[in-house]
Amino acid sequence: MSRAQATTAELFELLRDAAPQEDDDGTPRYPDPQPAGSPRGLATRFPHQKLPPRPSVAEVERRIAEAQLWIAQRLPLVTMRANAAASWGVSNTRTINRYLDLARKRMVEELISNRLEHQAQHIYALYDCARRAMDAEQFSAAVGALRVIAEIGGLLRAPIKPPDPQGAKAP
Repeated sequence: MSRAQATTAELFELLRDAAPQEDDDGTPRYPDPQPAGSPRGLATRFPHQKLPPRPSVAEVERRIAEAQLWIAQRLPLVTMRANAAASWGVSNTRTINRYLDLARKRMVEELISNRLEHQAQHIYALYDCARRAMDAEQFSAAVGALRVIAEIGGLLRAPIKPPDPQGAKAP
């Protein structure tokens, strides 16, 4: 299964299962790096490399929420990777991309599931903007806000101005 075919739940479980066991405080517990009967575990094969600790479930949730914030702020990918390295201690681009992909999918799911709520929030904010514009005697801004409210509400489907017939013809 490719990454594009993976569902959001599967991606979340992939990140979440990074720490399969936790104590009561949410701190991950790790199995013995060299299981019984195994002559060479990871610690034996790579003694100079110390494996990073795996994040807890709460830490994975926090990272996803932080990635959603970065996406909402429209930060460049380079900045997101630098922030992830500084905040999470993760420099592997594949891991960072997994978090970002999951954050994007979650944002889309939330938008789809709460569409009416999002519309209501935007309409309320635009009414406030239109009221303040009228108080400041900026009537064109108020009309623009009311036009967008009508578009969100589905009252206005056609463009306000018809297309220019002269601009559409090619000589």
